[in-house]
Amino acid sequence: MAAVEGTRSAEQWRRYLAEYSADVLRVAADDELGQVSDTQRASRWLGFDGASAAQLALLEQRLGTALPPSYRSFLAVSDGWLNISTFMWTLRTTGDVDWLRDADPDLRDILLDGATPAEESLADRALLVSGDGDAQYWLLDPGDVSPDGEWAAYIWASWYPGLGERHESFAALVDTERASFEQISGRAGRSVDPEGAADLVAAGRDLALRGDADAAADAFTRAANKGSGAGAYLAVMLNAFRAPATVHHEIRNNILAHPHVIEEVGLDQVRAEAVPLFLHRSSIGPYRKLFAGILTEEEMEAIDGFTPPLLPEPRDFREALDRGRQLLRNGLPDHAWAVLEAALPSWHSDSPHRVAPTVLLTDPELRNLITPERARTVVTMPRGTSAP
Repeated sequence: MAAVEGTRSAEQWRRYLAEYSADVLRVAADDELGQVSDTQRASRWLGFDGASAAQLALLEQRLGTALPPSYRSFLAVSDGWLNISTFMWTLRTTGDVDWLRDADPDLRDILLDGATPAEESLADRALLVSGDGDAQYWLLDPGDVSPDGEWAAYIWASWYPGLGERHESFAALVDTERASFEQISGRAGRSVDPEGAADLVAAGRDLALRGDADAAADAFTRAANKGSGAGAYLAVMLNAFRAPATVHHEIRNNILAHPHVIEEVGLDQVRAEAVPLFLHRSSIGPYRKLFAGILTEEEMEAIDGFTPPLLPEPRDFREALDRGRQLLRNGLPDHAWAVLEAALPSWHSDSPHRVAPTVLLTDPELRNLITPERARTVVTMPRGTSAP
């Protein structure tokens, strides 16, 4: 996606929106396009005819001010829009764009509840440019104007406190929401731009085995945003060591909720790693539907007795695991960790979907030995064939 900072001309909007429309229509699910007409689908244009000069002048006369350039040129290309982002389904037209205080006084009162003085001031002067959305509202601020005449833009949503991120202009807000759409679509396995995903996974794996966990996580995340199930899975598995206390949320949101991840990685590996990691931190109760096809009904009913399959480990590392367990049973946890730490450089896997010995976090005996500091050590120590 090529973004244009600050202002955006009508011609730039026309090219930009044509590309964006094509992306949305190509990857969005049908139930996400309920308001899109057959004509719009055929023309691959989620907008409408542009507002005339007379319509724009009438709007500015009604508001008592000139519109910011990037928003004015947008309306000149399309008077309204559908599916401008994942959570914003319609934008207002020149006929119903208005100050928030006049367009929806009840909404203004809701937004003022618990607002800071700065947010109260913004609510009194903001221009409401959005229509239907998922409990979010797009606001332009005439009290925060750039040298080129652009007004700062915000999203005010019910599902996070206060104002969202400040954007330099309406065009910058659309850019951010388009990037979010691409990320969300990729995470769902409907990539807008899949090119390069496999290379990112390969680079991430090499970085991970060299011990550069942070750079590896970034590569895997970028691959996941391009639709790679392997990238999504490996990002979570690295974060099992980088942020073990919250990894169950990532497993739920980024693995279990996305069948393409499970299909690409393989059910056995998900059962061996992701499932026990999740169950160690969370109850299965509210999430039974996510486990359908992963666990049997019998396993879900007797979840405390679930025994994950074992993944193959190198012989030397497997022997270190056995010695570590025995030392733990003998009451020597520091000795057990010393044995495991010494064996880490020899750990490797032939699977392209493994970059760390997650058995250290899934084994009922060994996982209590792995503090957050030790977990970080595991993934920052070079391992396997990429070790120097």
